[in-house]
Amino acid sequence: MNFKWFRSKLTFLIIPGADESVVRFKLSRGVVCCALLSALLAAGSAACLHIRHLSSAASTFHRTSELSGKAVKLEQALQSKDRRIEELQSEVFALSRQAAEVRMRIEAMKKLERDLHQLAPGALDRNAGEGAAALPLPASQVFLGMGGPNFPAEPEDTIRIAAATGHTFTLLEREIDRIATGLSDSRSRLLEKRERQRRTPSLWPTVSRIVTSSYGYREDPFTGKLSFHRGIDIAGKLDDPVFAAASGVVHQAGYDKLHGHHVIVEHSNGLRTWYMHLNQVAVTQGEQVEQGQTIGGLGTTGRSTGPHLHYEVLLDGKSTDPRVYLPSKQIRKEG
Repeated sequence: MNFKWFRSKLTFLIIPGADESVVRFKLSRGVVCCALLSALLAAGSAACLHIRHLSSAASTFHRTSELSGKAVKLEQALQSKDRRIEELQSEVFALSRQAAEVRMRIEAMKKLERDLHQLAPGALDRNAGEGAAALPLPASQVFLGMGGPNFPAEPEDTIRIAAATGHTFTLLEREIDRIATGLSDSRSRLLEKRERQRRTPSLWPTVSRIVTSSYGYREDPFTGKLSFHRGIDIAGKLDDPVFAAASGVVHQAGYDKLHGHHVIVEHSNGLRTWYMHLNQVAVTQGEQVEQGQTIGGLGTTGRSTGPHLHYEVLLDGKSTDPRVYLPSKQIRKEG
């Protein structure tokens, strides 16, 4: 190796300005080469460091972007969960309102049932007895075992269940409406029937049930001749209460020699009841009377042989047999 070349010197001139002296110095070729190599090494190191810095910055930016993307996805997922929770809350609120309405309708049906029970006490008891076999056993008599794998419900499942429950509630409301309408119609029919019965002379007008003379042809008690008896005679004690056989309005309340003290009550559907030979009258013309109300006292006024009530039923102005309207099992005929 030629070391002389490295040891040979190079002269460098520095000329600062026109008025200043020139600076001159000498450096060996080896020193200059070492300086140049050092400068190159420094520049290379700086370049490597800069490249590593750029790479690190790029990696950091990439990771930041990934994290930002994940954060956005998580935020979207949370928003979706929040929306589903709101939907569930809306469904639950709607179901609670439907449940409250169903409870109100059931209470109304119970009231209708109580009304029907009052109108027709036996019918509902029989119906209840027929359905008793279908009732489930009480919990105390059943072994309450449970088990099976666990599959947690997803939000979609909850929404579907809520929707199905809402649909069930809707069907139940329709069924309740149908039953309530049927019960209401039944109640109206029962009320109409009870009103007809209330205005139909189906109640005995006296405490006594002893009939001394029936409706139809008989031997007249005064003349002994055959005559037509337009009512029935019911024996009793003087001043026994005489009741209105049905609800209605007093058409006439008065006295004459033939009928004695008497009362005529106007009912519905062309029906009238006539109460004769009373000892006293307890109502006045035009007065509203209820079925079973006392309208006078049993007597023997007018054309009478002794204390009794001549009870007559008129349909469209014509007399008819009162026994058609009276409970047949309670009639006692005196021979």
